Amino acid sequence: MKNIEEEIAKTLESIENIKPVASNPFLYAKIRHRMNELSSPTISWMTYAKLAICMLIIGFNLATMGKIFLNNQHSDMNKEEFGAYLGITTTQNLYEP
Repeated sequence: MKNIEEEIAKTLESIENIKPVASNPFLYAKIRHRMNELSSPTISWMTYAKLAICMLIIGFNLATMGKIFLNNQHSDMNKEEFGAYLGITTTQNLYEP
């Protein structure tokens, strides 16, 4: 019991001797600088290039789908005629024996 009271007294003494830690005087300037960097990201030319490629792919897909759905001539075509209609030619058919 006496040992526990001694430990409690040591703990209370150590708590009373706690002093505030001095911070780096440039800490707030560093934090503000990092926050400003994160709040205004720069967009590189590579981002614009990726966006342009995606837009081209979407445009080609829309043009192909428009070509397919606007003309109902392909409804009675087989796959070879349909491929020729779209301008797709195959030199080797991998899916049929």
